[in-house]
Amino acid sequence: MSALVAAPVRIPAGDGHWREGVDLAANEKWHEAVRAFARATRADPRDHVYWLNLANAQRRSGALTRAVAAARRCLQLVPDDAIALRLVAQCMAGMHRHAEAADAFAALDEAGATDAATMVQHAQALLALQRPGAAAAVLLRALVIDPCLVPAHLLLADACRDQGLKREAVECIRTVLALEPGNTQALANLSYERRHLCDWGDYEQDLESLREDMLCAPPGLARVVAVFSLLSLPLDPELQLAAARGEALALSAGVRPLPEVAPASRTERRLRIGWVSYDFRDHPVAQLLQEVLAAIDRERFEVVLYSIGPGDASVWRARLKATADRFVDLRNESDRRAAEIIRADGIDVLVDLMGHTRGHRMTMFAFRPAPVQVAFLGFPGSTGAEFIDYLVGDPLVTPLAAADHYSEKLAQMPLTFQPNGRSRPLPQPMTRAQAGLPEGAFVMCAFNNPYKILPETFDVWCDLMHELPHAVLWLRETNGQLHENVRAEAARRGIDPARVLFAKAVPYGEHFSRLALADVFVDTWPYNAHTTAADALWAGVPVVTRYGSGFASRVAASVLNAVGLGELAFETVDDYRRAILVLAQEPGLLATYRRHLSEQRMQLPLFDTPRYAQELGALFTRMVLRWRAGQAPEHLAAEAAA
Repeated sequence: MSALVAAPVRIPAGDGHWREGVDLAANEKWHEAVRAFARATRADPRDHVYWLNLANAQRRSGALTRAVAAARRCLQLVPDDAIALRLVAQCMAGMHRHAEAADAFAALDEAGATDAATMVQHAQALLALQRPGAAAAVLLRALVIDPCLVPAHLLLADACRDQGLKREAVECIRTVLALEPGNTQALANLSYERRHLCDWGDYEQDLESLREDMLCAPPGLARVVAVFSLLSLPLDPELQLAAARGEALALSAGVRPLPEVAPASRTERRLRIGWVSYDFRDHPVAQLLQEVLAAIDRERFEVVLYSIGPGDASVWRARLKATADRFVDLRNESDRRAAEIIRADGIDVLVDLMGHTRGHRMTMFAFRPAPVQVAFLGFPGSTGAEFIDYLVGDPLVTPLAAADHYSEKLAQMPLTFQPNGRSRPLPQPMTRAQAGLPEGAFVMCAFNNPYKILPETFDVWCDLMHELPHAVLWLRETNGQLHENVRAEAARRGIDPARVLFAKAVPYGEHFSRLALADVFVDTWPYNAHTTAADALWAGVPVVTRYGSGFASRVAASVLNAVGLGELAFETVDDYRRAILVLAQEPGLLATYRRHLSEQRMQLPLFDTPRYAQELGALFTRMVLRWRAGQAPEHLAAEAAA
């Protein structure tokens, strides 16, 4: 890439250095170009062209903070310079300083120097700030300029989704596919958003299109394919892994890892465990993890939390901050700078709690800030990333026989990978009338997100309601556009739509009191209930699940095993259906299961936090000992805690 602007007509003092920088930039020797342009600015600090080119070279070399400073020096000389404003905005976005990026993009807009592609970048910053309405307004203006701009339509779908406008999001994605029929990310997102609405009209066609696209993709292709949206589809594990590999390759393209760490430099101290998440706030990850982090043996381990997401005033964030030895906010750091901070902190094991979920910073892990890097909890599948060494699972969710379905080495917890504690609120007395449930009904609760509900599962639930006239289906309401489709699907199967009930969002404590009113929790597949299954068991409600071959489809079986109810996990649809029918027809058996859960709650291994923390610490220690011994990562089969 050459210089951003042509040389000035006059020949200023720094012209020779500037020309040297231009030649170096043309050959993408950015660090050398920085030095040449810096010499030009020292020779003539009043020439804005030199500052512009210095800023660009610094941005390309990864020195984003310095690039912003250089661009702002240019703006002092030429206040409305569009190139300088754009550089500031792009660097701020690269450092995840989204508020400052949005301000810079807005200034560029006000100067009348923006274009449709830049507006898309502006909208990305606004979405990161959780301002979807403002993002949508910017995107609509961009589409007036360029109606065929695919990234704008994709982002507009996100903006609609974040405002609860699922149908509108679907239409945006349809537009993308009209413009680019083979866009895999759009294919995956179309199916995902339609399933949020339980709109299954083209479900089989969507699924077949995705399968065909993924089967035809060359191996090793780097591309973003919306990996998370694929977990809830019945796709072969090999296709799931290929999709994850492709996305990990796209996210890590061009990254040069930091120098390796010498094991000998880190032997005379406690193991330092770093945890990276966007969700250190009022979120299921924080709720599951906080109690375990508090129980980790501080004589053996240090706990450092790296927050990459927005803060909130929740009790969960406050508890996490109080629990950690250190709490570090990396939101406003570039991926490389964040990696350098983690490296300087001397982290031995860096735990990614995100995987391919929204808000992740997987590129940061590609820089290899820690000698041992681990995927855990947030993403129920393989990351496909060669820079993630281990995936924490257990003998049920990640059996060693399925190791070929993962890019990571499998590290098994002895009983269950899922951390749970005893700090969940206990169910309090509540009547069914208060929850909008009919007295005397057999309540089948399915509080999973609607995108996990597939037609085959809904068929089984409706078949059960045919056989059980007193049964009702209780679903979680996630958006106001859901009701019509679900009730129409029930009617199509001969079920009175009034027998499908919806539970609105309630405060965390009230959730458990209401949940306890259900008779049984009926699970989805291939994406099971995870945190939701543990919530149901805590509330004293038996969970009936069907397990499959992938991580996401085996979690409910794992948590059931950890409460001594592994017999409620089934491999076939017929067995799953039969079990629910038996529980409905044999109230004594159902009552036995409920008593087991409610009376033994505090003794059940699933909720035994000290035991879990000890086992997790032992697993991390095994990883580090291999690294210190110069051994490559290897599968770590489950073993009892020391």
